[in-house]
Amino acid sequence: MERGFRGAIVRPGSHLAFVAVFMAWGFILPSWADVAPDKIENTYAEHTRGVELARAGQHDEGLAVLLPLLQRFPDDYPLQRDVVLISAWKGDCPGALTRFERLRDYPNLEPYLVVAVTDCLLATNRPQEARRLARRAHERYPENESLRDAFLKADFVLRVDQNRDEERPAVEAELYNDTSDQGLAEWIGRIEGSARIAEATRLYARYRFTRSTESQYRDGDQDRVGVGLRYRYDEQLLFDQEFSADISASGQGGSTTRVVFEPRDAWRLTAAYASFAEAIPLRARAAGIDARQWSANAAYERRDYRWEGMAGIDYFDYSDTNQRTGIYASAGYAYEMRARREQRLFLEWSQSRNSLDGAVYFNPSHDNSLGLVHRTDFVYDSRYRRHVDHLWVGANAYTQDGFGTHGRWALRYEQDYDFDESRVFAVGAGVARNVYDGKYETEVHLYLAYQQRF
Repeated sequence: MERGFRGAIVRPGSHLAFVAVFMAWGFILPSWADVAPDKIENTYAEHTRGVELARAGQHDEGLAVLLPLLQRFPDDYPLQRDVVLISAWKGDCPGALTRFERLRDYPNLEPYLVVAVTDCLLATNRPQEARRLARRAHERYPENESLRDAFLKADFVLRVDQNRDEERPAVEAELYNDTSDQGLAEWIGRIEGSARIAEATRLYARYRFTRSTESQYRDGDQDRVGVGLRYRYDEQLLFDQEFSADISASGQGGSTTRVVFEPRDAWRLTAAYASFAEAIPLRARAAGIDARQWSANAAYERRDYRWEGMAGIDYFDYSDTNQRTGIYASAGYAYEMRARREQRLFLEWSQSRNSLDGAVYFNPSHDNSLGLVHRTDFVYDSRYRRHVDHLWVGANAYTQDGFGTHGRWALRYEQDYDFDESRVFAVGAGVARNVYDGKYETEVHLYLAYQQRF
């Protein structure tokens, strides 16, 4: 008699002897539970238990049951849905929204899930995404009152807290001076009126003028009028088409097409084409030179306002054969955010290249700058809806081919008022020390802007 594996007694020649040999060699026969396929149906009881725990207020305990199941079946919609829902119930909106990303485009999200996620999006300062989610769900379930309320809540936040109103008529006006061409100053003014003429569609008309402070460059002054339409396809996509002309000069008509895409509240992507670019140097305009412009940029602002960044490119095709490409980027961080004061530091970089030598306007073959800008926001407790002053202090190193590297600096102060939800006003002044072809020039800037909704 021999004692086999785990003390089993095996008679020589029996069928158990064959099994015992393999078991002794370490080949342990699996149980039925081990060879049975891991089916989602086997988790239903545990799934139900986890949900019941969460409904009883034991959110962590419920998630402790569901999360291991979700690891085994990561693509199971009911498990994903309930983990998102319970995370929202327990107040873990960042966790809920992170897990919701996999469900965002699911075709038939339940109303109770949409309402919970909408609340989380609003709680994390993402009202545009909240409005889009609630609107699309309400379109599928038009009789659902909870979805209607979720949509109205998100829409209200966009209108009031974010001050975005695309339904009421509005007028905007601004006046400022600029030095677009080697220290040559000019005044630039703009006024625009707009009104909603159809669902998601606004008609606008605008007038823009420029006035040089030097009489010899008055031929470069502009008096442009434009008419256009802005159509918001949804919360993410906006189309803007304008046609314009100069009322004081013939042959200067043009069109501008602009597309804005905001996939998330934190991101804004813009692309535009202008067949008649208005933002070209004064000397070029005075010499009868015009240009076409292509531009694209991307802007990011984290929803807690700590980090922000922007990058873009502009390409100009001038009628004098010059081709100018400008690239710029900036990144900012708020290192102090108090109730009455916020402070941010920005790293800024830019460069440009021009293909034409000997142009009549400032046109370096290659230049670039790298610098820092510090901005302080002073938040006042006033009788107005909002009053914030801004102080910018900046310095950078500017390098121009053939003229070496020079330091530049700028100082600017602005007062920003939201009198109420309909009226906005800003006024600012600044001074800057710039350099052109190795020569320094001091420039003074003034700025006024007003917006009125009716």
